[in-house]
Amino acid sequence: MTFLKKLMTGQLALWCTFWLIGFPLALLWDVSGACTVVGCGIQDPTAGAVLLALFAFSSIAIPFASFAIWRSSSKYPQKTWWHTGLALAAKLCAVLSTVLAVIGLAVLLYIGFYIFINPFLDNA
Repeated sequence: MTFLKKLMTGQLALWCTFWLIGFPLALLWDVSGACTVVGCGIQDPTAGAVLLALFAFSSIAIPFASFAIWRSSSKYPQKTWWHTGLALAAKLCAVLSTVLAVIGLAVLLYIGFYIFINPFLDNA
């Protein structure tokens, strides 16, 4: 619990928050989303379900990680111009990642509604 509290309040170093938490989550989101779009898991339904679950998990987790990155970059010591640039780049990456993850989650929810709920509404 202490780790999550430090993470969400921005008490962890920016490099740790960005490279050890945000980057692997974004990589997981990219790989699972690309495999889902390209059709890596089409042959095996279990693999497809795992890919969709990973995509959903990372789409939900990325906004939280982005919030932590934003808070860490706000507390990042900006002694020189390139420190300021790094902090601004981290904030830009956090915002962009959050927007894309929310769009991905909305698409996933729409597809889930279309596949699972819409057939019941058509029968009524």
